[in-house]
Amino acid sequence: MKFKSILNSKNSSSKQLAVNLIAHLISFITGFLISFFLTPYVVEKVSEEAYGFVGLANNFIGYATIVTTALNSMASRFITISIHRDDYDKTNRYFTSLIFANIAMSVPLSIAGVFIVVFINKFVNVSDAIITDVRILWALLFANFILGLIFNVFSVATFSRNRLDLSSLRSIEANILKVAVLLFMFAAFKPSVWYLGLSAFLCGIYIIITNVFYTKKLLPFVKIKRSYFDKKLIGELVSSGMWNSLSHLSSTLSTGLDLLVTNLFVSSVAMGTVSVSKTVPTQILSVFATISSIFMPQFTISYAKNDFQDIKNQIDRSMKLLGFFACIPMAFIYVFGKEFYQLWVPSQNASVLQNLTILASLAFPFVLSLEPLWNIFTVTNKVKQSSLFLLFNSVVSVLTVFLLLKFTNNETIKMYIVVGVSSAVGVIRGITFLPMYGAKCLNFKLTAFYSVILKNLLAIVITTALMFLFKNFFQVDSWLKLMIAAAITAVLSCIVNSFIVLGKPEREFLRSKIMHIIKK
Repeated sequence: MKFKSILNSKNSSSKQLAVNLIAHLISFITGFLISFFLTPYVVEKVSEEAYGFVGLANNFIGYATIVTTALNSMASRFITISIHRDDYDKTNRYFTSLIFANIAMSVPLSIAGVFIVVFINKFVNVSDAIITDVRILWALLFANFILGLIFNVFSVATFSRNRLDLSSLRSIEANILKVAVLLFMFAAFKPSVWYLGLSAFLCGIYIIITNVFYTKKLLPFVKIKRSYFDKKLIGELVSSGMWNSLSHLSSTLSTGLDLLVTNLFVSSVAMGTVSVSKTVPTQILSVFATISSIFMPQFTISYAKNDFQDIKNQIDRSMKLLGFFACIPMAFIYVFGKEFYQLWVPSQNASVLQNLTILASLAFPFVLSLEPLWNIFTVTNKVKQSSLFLLFNSVVSVLTVFLLLKFTNNETIKMYIVVGVSSAVGVIRGITFLPMYGAKCLNFKLTAFYSVILKNLLAIVITTALMFLFKNFFQVDSWLKLMIAAAITAVLSCIVNSFIVLGKPEREFLRSKIMHIIKK
């Protein structure tokens, strides 16, 4: 399909939602498959210890993002509202102000990045054998972060026009570029971990170019002029976004410090193990966050038009959609996690990896179907309370981790503590604050979303129990058998969820669609 026809297409919101969903899922599957095949390949080529520094570098970038979130996190909301209220002058002032502010912010962050790269061995434990490669890796990842920050505002274009399918297309192309670069570098030169940084840097440049292209096509009225710079708009964005920044700090304290704490208080090798074990939970959370994010542009557009009934309808639809698929990955991890790791990374301890993965995803049964609520906090500009609650949770989590680490010298138990405590706190958040405050923001009863949580838990318990029974008659010792097990888990989960998560109208709709496909 040509770019022109893609960009000029006009779709109803429901049709565009389907297009966005399909595109996002294809993008996610592409990224997941790349990560799935590349991770064991890279670990084998550069060692588990070296691979752990990729995740640690991204964690350090996450720390820097705490600062930038205050300015940029609410940009999509305010710009989208200005566009759909036909206030193009304000749109231009937002664009220009953000670019200049991000350039100014990038200067001290660049200086800090150079300092960290030069004195990296003063901050973390890194062996002399790989220190040069790790320095180059971190330098490239930091450079990619700075460039992404400067041009961040251009990513708003696809969001504001509800064309997230275009950003998904861009992600697919970037992932293909990543694979091409890595395969070439590993084939042509001596294996090194910094190739991952190079591929990320080149992908980042490609994403910037396509974002600028989409902005010119989707928002042709946008002009960047010095005269458009407006300090008041910067203040408006920061005053709203500072609470998201606090939320990001809270997230960093609760989960983003896992690798750093493991590196400093356990070992660099243990950090590599934790990094590998968190790959699957990160991908699971990513796909559910991705699915929930496709609703956010229409949430924002409906909010700009004061159509709250439409927002409520979309919330109900999005939660049922997420709840329908939530138990598939969880049941698979609980039942076949060990077999998966034995096949995926045979040189590692599969039992430890499965246990760490289960601990890392402990809160998922409670929160996966509620992911859209985080978008509502942003759309309604009610992020203060959620930020303060998250900060309290995170402080408790960090203090608990440091306290428990003093009671053991066993490395494996220390890893369980680092990963498990933050997830346990996430469970508490998932069954208290998130459903209750989400309901309040939408003027629902405070107990409105507990039925969603209970249905999710029931579906996961039933599916997991049935798969454990199946496992007694089906030994998984090859990739083919594992894929068969995954397929059976998915089918069984969908059958269970069609009766537990979906209501009669949704079941009838699903049945009619399946029959229509069969007749064709």
